[in-house]
Amino acid sequence: MSEKIVVACSGGPDSMALLDRMRKEGFQIVVAHVNYQKRKSANRDEEIVKAYCARYQIPCFVHVPTSQPTKNFQAWAREERYAFFESILKQEHIHALYVAHHLDDLLETYLFQVQRNMLCDTYGLADRVERKTYTIFRPLLGFEKKELEAYCIRHAIAYGIDESNLSDHYTRNKIRHHQIERMSSNEKRALKKEIDQKNKNWKAWQRKLRDQIEQNGIVSMLSKEDGWLALDLYLSPWLHRHLSKAHLRSLSQQFMHPCVIDLESHEVERWNDRLIVRKKSEPVCIVWNDLAAFKKFESLELGNFRYLAHNKGATIEGVDLKSQDFPLRFRPGKTKDRIEMRFGTKTLQRFWIDHKISRLLRKDWYVLENASGRVIFVPGLGCDVSHFSIQPNTFMLQLRI
Repeated sequence: MSEKIVVACSGGPDSMALLDRMRKEGFQIVVAHVNYQKRKSANRDEEIVKAYCARYQIPCFVHVPTSQPTKNFQAWAREERYAFFESILKQEHIHALYVAHHLDDLLETYLFQVQRNMLCDTYGLADRVERKTYTIFRPLLGFEKKELEAYCIRHAIAYGIDESNLSDHYTRNKIRHHQIERMSSNEKRALKKEIDQKNKNWKAWQRKLRDQIEQNGIVSMLSKEDGWLALDLYLSPWLHRHLSKAHLRSLSQQFMHPCVIDLESHEVERWNDRLIVRKKSEPVCIVWNDLAAFKKFESLELGNFRYLAHNKGATIEGVDLKSQDFPLRFRPGKTKDRIEMRFGTKTLQRFWIDHKISRLLRKDWYVLENASGRVIFVPGLGCDVSHFSIQPNTFMLQLRI
């Protein structure tokens, strides 16, 4: 059976050429089209895509955004379409997304990166990008836009021209019109070769820095000349973006000492010889009304932690629940929480201090509170004196970092 893929299709010559090529290669195709309704020809392009799909019995999904951009339109549009693409991939149980970026797009992206002195994973565009649940493929990077237009004309494939690309309103348009379009085919391919070599050198340098981070730790790298670059390699997988060189240099200096820094979507803490990164999230509270409901609990991810439920484990992970404990709450711990242990009462704050738990990790440290409002279990500390048992059916709540 042929592979099933999603093809992102705008209705332009490049994406229509991609769609036709993938169909002829025998792929099972699902098409995803986004109509931003930002220009007069948007509905025409939608009809072009739908007509092609109807002709070849290809499933076609169309998304018309209802929200309005609150920032840069291009950035908003990209978020909109990739959220839509991902929803289709998930709905159709597909793990491959094909997009129609071509050689001109690759060169344009590279020149844009250079102009803005940007840090990036890849200079230009990669032909393959791994996401968490799917892979993005760009099979047209070896073709110029004019070659794809010629393909559509030669095979009588209808396509639309986005008139917004004809102006110099966006920086990328200026690069396209005043640099890319003035280059010969030989000049384009020479620049592509230069970019490929630059990427090869860049990947080798990244591997070297990552090896040093793994061997010595990120904190030991911060004072080095390229410490800011090591910090970017450490943070970018968490942040899913690259900070500016100036910002990274500033952070490298700040992380020379214990601190917590807010980076919009995440917080980062220098704790002892570690940098701890935590994605911001709203605290949750889970309530179980009876033991039967509680036994269905298997696992939960909260920040940097994963809570796992088992019927076997270490003594410190066990808690012997009673019917009068319900409803039972699993909630974020508080500094003043107290738990009565066999060796005396202990506050959660004291436990955190004694075990040198960082400020960020404390935000994800949840406790079990019973119906009477008593904390009866603290992960890493254990249960209170009245819920201790060595019986084999004791419930185990394990904490994994």
